[in-house]
Amino acid sequence: MRRKIIRIGKSVGVTIPEQEREALGLRIGDEVDVTVKPLKKASAKAYPAITAHGRFQPPLHVNHWNYLQEAFRLADTVRLLITNPYPQDSPEQHDASASWRSQPGNNPFSYEERVFMFENFFERINIGKDRYTIEPFDITNPASFDVLDPAAPNLVNVYSEWSAGKARKFKDHGLTVLQLDQPKAIDVSGTQIRELVNSYDGDLKDLGPKLIDAGFMPEAVPGLLEVLSQKK
Repeated sequence: MRRKIIRIGKSVGVTIPEQEREALGLRIGDEVDVTVKPLKKASAKAYPAITAHGRFQPPLHVNHWNYLQEAFRLADTVRLLITNPYPQDSPEQHDASASWRSQPGNNPFSYEERVFMFENFFERINIGKDRYTIEPFDITNPASFDVLDPAAPNLVNVYSEWSAGKARKFKDHGLTVLQLDQPKAIDVSGTQIRELVNSYDGDLKDLGPKLIDAGFMPEAVPGLLEVLSQKK
């Protein structure tokens, strides 16, 4: 039988309607064995799980967040795939149309540093660890797609020839694609953020406002500054 927990003085308990008590042959004061099994509430989300992906060098500016926010809106859990995860040791091999994505200067942060920045950001905006996982993902390696769950759709924001190609990669591996046609909310890019970080030679505490002015998420600034302080 399903019962709701209610408060009884300084304790909690469940009630048994009189008819059910009599049918069970229970008397006031009887001892009974109770099995407690919490019932999961039905989700209001469209999907149990979804994947989102990106290089996020570094995470994350406003347009990054607009994309990921849609993933969290659609699904209970987000499987966040970090592409070009190990640029120093094993960089992704992009073709000529996106060769700049393999260049060391465009990949200054390690996988571990990006994970730290994401976890710091999510904690600050109250997204619990039960709502996401973070994994490395080489989007240029066909074998990477074999480990994805065919039942979980893959959110792809198509705004360029490169991103359209990403959507095709998922589809070519028999995976479901949810296509976003999400324009950039503001004219900001990872390139602009990296240039600001790489060229800044002042006190790190003064870098935060400059990053925010450039379109970096305010809640992501502390994590980035902590990583940068450890690099110095």
